[in-house]
Amino acid sequence: MKDTIVAPATAAGTAAVGIIRLSGENALPIAAKVFSAKGWSAREAEPYKMYLGKADAGKFADKAFCMYCKAPKSYTGEDVVEFHLHGGKVITEGLMRRLVALGARPALPGEFTKRAYLNGKLDLAEAEGIEDMIFAGSEAEAMQAYRMMGGEVSKGIERVKKLLLEAAANIDAVLDYPEELTEDNAPLIRAALTRAKEELDGLYEGSKNRRLLKEGASLVLAGLTNVGKSSLMNALLKDDRAIVTDIAGTTRDVLRESFELEGVTVNVSDTAGIREGNDEVERIGISRAERAIEGADLVLFVTDLSVPESEEERALYAKIKHKKHIRVANKGDEARYPRECDIVTEAKTGGNIDALTALISEKLELKKRLETPILTRERQIYAVKAAAEHVRAALETMDATGLDCLAVDVKAAWAELAALTGEDVAESVVDEIFSRFCVGK
Repeated sequence: MKDTIVAPATAAGTAAVGIIRLSGENALPIAAKVFSAKGWSAREAEPYKMYLGKADAGKFADKAFCMYCKAPKSYTGEDVVEFHLHGGKVITEGLMRRLVALGARPALPGEFTKRAYLNGKLDLAEAEGIEDMIFAGSEAEAMQAYRMMGGEVSKGIERVKKLLLEAAANIDAVLDYPEELTEDNAPLIRAALTRAKEELDGLYEGSKNRRLLKEGASLVLAGLTNVGKSSLMNALLKDDRAIVTDIAGTTRDVLRESFELEGVTVNVSDTAGIREGNDEVERIGISRAERAIEGADLVLFVTDLSVPESEEERALYAKIKHKKHIRVANKGDEARYPRECDIVTEAKTGGNIDALTALISEKLELKKRLETPILTRERQIYAVKAAAEHVRAALETMDATGLDCLAVDVKAAWAELAALTGEDVAESVVDEIFSRFCVGK
């Protein structure tokens, strides 16, 4: 018999509500010893109904709600009871002590979700999606975590596993009846493996967008001095973060801030205007600006419509145009010298800034890069990559080797994916994954 575990499900401290969760075979009998309400007892409690009554912590009591979820229709797959108390450290800790005294054991980090996994309520990838959801640092991370938690990645993996089983079944059939089935089954094997490879390649390619989720996109403003880069940065941020003056060379280092676009964090850098520096400090700033440009996902090459295009400007653009970029012609309200550009802005007044942010999103392909589920963990990426390599090897050697060799690669690919979802994975890996969860989850 598993222990009945208990833990607060809300953070410690003063709050409107404090929730304590019990899970296990004795959850209801233990709860019945501390909670009283009309129609409530270990035998009478109606599942999935919220009861208002009294929770007795021993030395004091609290008016509280209590709800019972009957196994297997609960988060953990076991009997679960939740107390919704008035938020406060003394209240939650007091009831926790009483429940432990009555036989419950304090839960380990992630133990509720681990039990849900062990009881078949979710697979390992979905459990990792729950952790990603908790620690999401941007809307894009939350959206992808929800997809993982909701099983989108697992469904894709299951489709591939089904194709691999289909191929394996046909291989076994040919090995058992080589004279009758070889010609008929070979096309079926090849078709199943080809589709499996396409699915795996798509998942692996999508995982390359993990950096976009975790770190955000890098946007660098570049151009000559005094073209309005700092004003443009302030307009994008909708805040005065960069110093703006008419003095050339005001920005002497790389200033970094961030804003959110399509749910993705965009890390924007305002760099020193690139020219022949007047002193050592400015020359260092210009050198850092050049390095920032090389490492950028997207460069905004900013020019000034109030002055003629110069040879220096053309030379600088020649150095930048190999990067993904947008040519921004700034100071449209003072325009006297039109030039080739992708968009005209008025940074000081905010003119056309919304159109610029839309163009930034388009150039970074944010919607396209986030429209498919993204593998967020190294172990997931490794499993998909390894499975794809096994499938690729099987296809390449299908005509050159015997089917028994082919079967080895197909089964190895299946095993990699089974480890990803947790069907066939070392206990130490499972323990390590759930140890990162917070207590009470």
